[in-house]
Amino acid sequence: MELKAHQEKIIKQLITQEEMLSKLYGHFSHQFPEYSQFWNQLSKEEHRHARLIQKLFDAAKKGKIFFDEGKITTYALNAFVLRLEKILQKAVKGEYDIKTALVCAMDYENSLIEKNIFTHFDSLSDKVKSILEILHSETIDHVESIRKVQQTVAGKD
Repeated sequence: MELKAHQEKIIKQLITQEEMLSKLYGHFSHQFPEYSQFWNQLSKEEHRHARLIQKLFDAAKKGKIFFDEGKITTYALNAFVLRLEKILQKAVKGEYDIKTALVCAMDYENSLIEKNIFTHFDSLSDKVKSILEILHSETIDHVESIRKVQQTVAGKD
């Protein structure tokens, strides 16, 4: 089944979102050197997520996998990306402390889980299922690792 124009836009927005999260986390790794390894790991994984979603997009364009956007709209994702752009701009200006940075990261990671972003792709292919499992499980892992750092930061107060 061929992708519709709005579906292509949604998938491209998902890729953009992952790339922006990677940039944000990369910036936080420089801003908070004490936690640079943590932020660099998140950044690296978000960059990989963008590449994996690109692979899913390429396969969907070829009709090898199915994409059903469900209730996801380009409007909602656009608002999500615009908000992320503003957060990135504030981060570049140094307007976040470590606690606020962690809250931002937690909010975005949780929203990805709540929206079940990665369940909108479907395929009989084990390779595709493996990619989707990586995306989902690493996002859950991000929430857990952010929570652990939040506890560490709170313990220093």
